[in-house]
Amino acid sequence: MNTENEMKAKLEIEHIAELQKYKDEFETLGKNDWGLKDLISIFLPFVLLSIANSFYDIETELFQIICFIFLASAVVQGMIREQTKKTNRRIDLLLKIIKHEQKGG
Repeated sequence: MNTENEMKAKLEIEHIAELQKYKDEFETLGKNDWGLKDLISIFLPFVLLSIANSFYDIETELFQIICFIFLASAVVQGMIREQTKKTNRRIDLLLKIIKHEQKGG
């Protein structure tokens, strides 16, 4: 009987540790982490625009405007992608926590 209670307590401690791990991950999701994909999406349009500029004569003002548009769109796209990843992961973690609470409650 004592061993059965010890096993139940041990399993419950493992579940609590797992939930704590999920909670810790949930709280650290606010950090920014720009990856290689984001950097490529920022610099690749500039490289392609420079190549196009070597073949065709693009006015300086137009070139600067296009560069600014590429930079702004790449930064916004990276921010949206990052927030989408964080939101999806938060939803996954909340679902795991809710399922565990429903089992225990």
